[in-house]
Amino acid sequence: MKSVHQTFRRAAMSTRAGSFAQTVVKTTATASLRSSLGALWGILVLVVWSGRLWAQQEAVHSLQGAHRLTLGLGHTQLAGSFEGEGIQSVPLASWSLDYDYGLSPHWGVGLQFEWLLESFVVEASTGAQALERAYPLSIIPVGLYRFDEHWTAVAGVGTEVSHGEYLTLTRLGIEFGAPVSKQWEFGAALVWDNKWNYYNSWGLAFTVSRIFSHSQD
Repeated sequence: MKSVHQTFRRAAMSTRAGSFAQTVVKTTATASLRSSLGALWGILVLVVWSGRLWAQQEAVHSLQGAHRLTLGLGHTQLAGSFEGEGIQSVPLASWSLDYDYGLSPHWGVGLQFEWLLESFVVEASTGAQALERAYPLSIIPVGLYRFDEHWTAVAGVGTEVSHGEYLTLTRLGIEFGAPVSKQWEFGAALVWDNKWNYYNSWGLAFTVSRIFSHSQD
């Protein structure tokens, strides 16, 4: 009789443990869903607010004579041959900081920095020794051509540095900017980088820019 009683107790405890585990899973899933919905709601509110403020201000930023400082948080996708993994695509987080100056209403020059927040080992397409890239920093002088008040094309040649090893790179990109006042701009940038003889990458960043014009309109 005592053995039967213990068996029932074990079964009841097992049932309660299973119920608790299911509750934890459900709670975690619910929290994750709420967090995702909250993030989406925040993005929606930001977009709507930016659009309304932009419409009210009707701000248009002239490239000529203006200095622009841009901070970006992005996602960079690497495509190349990685040690022990072969040819594949690797996603990484990245930060960017850009400075540019307008030479005319359409043309400008700038300097772009991008920092990849990860380490990896990449193999050379020429058969040279593989390189370890630890949080590599790219520095690219660029030229800019602004089509209108929103769209700007970017092109340049620079370098990526990590552990004293330098890779020459070519950058092509397109930027979109939405003015929210005469000094501030929200936007996005899509860039493609070719690290010569090693790997390619493309990146998408969401950006915020501060514009300093000589006249401070």
